[in-house]
Amino acid sequence: MQQHVAVASFEVRQITLPLVEPQASTVQEVALAKAEQAFRQLNEPVVVEDSGFFIDSLAGFPGPYARYVIETIGAEGILRLAQPLPKRSCRFVNALVYMDAVDHQQVFLDEGEGVLADVVDPTPSTDAWSDLWRIFIPPGQGKALVALTEAERIQLWQEWQRHSVYIQLADWLRDHR
Repeated sequence: MQQHVAVASFEVRQITLPLVEPQASTVQEVALAKAEQAFRQLNEPVVVEDSGFFIDSLAGFPGPYARYVIETIGAEGILRLAQPLPKRSCRFVNALVYMDAVDHQQVFLDEGEGVLADVVDPTPSTDAWSDLWRIFIPPGQGKALVALTEAERIQLWQEWQRHSVYIQLADWLRDHR
């Protein structure tokens, strides 16, 4: 994030705070609630990000509960739930909230669309930040995110980066700061 906001002469420090994870139906609501808590604790501008995984034919489930669902039923359980679905579209959604005392709040969203795999990919990966990489197939790919080569992943990240919440924040900061 720092590399993106530096062009707007803005510095970001990562601070660990005791925040209550709210139960909400969207990642925007979760990020907003956490930003409000962080702002009250620090009394200075804050940036908070939250993300989720949404399966369209399951009414967006697991949504902001993706981490809990992966910890409880795993990628295999998600695919069992999705097995009878005729449509397998899914997406990662990121919400980033900037909050300060002047502008109060600004919400930025981005999505990475794809489809659910039919089976959990067995490819081991030490750099995957979620077991969802084993069941998420990006657009134009015939294999799960975990099975992409490093070069394929870099190309995907570069495509997604163009519309990322970090780019949106940097653009907004340049225009409003």
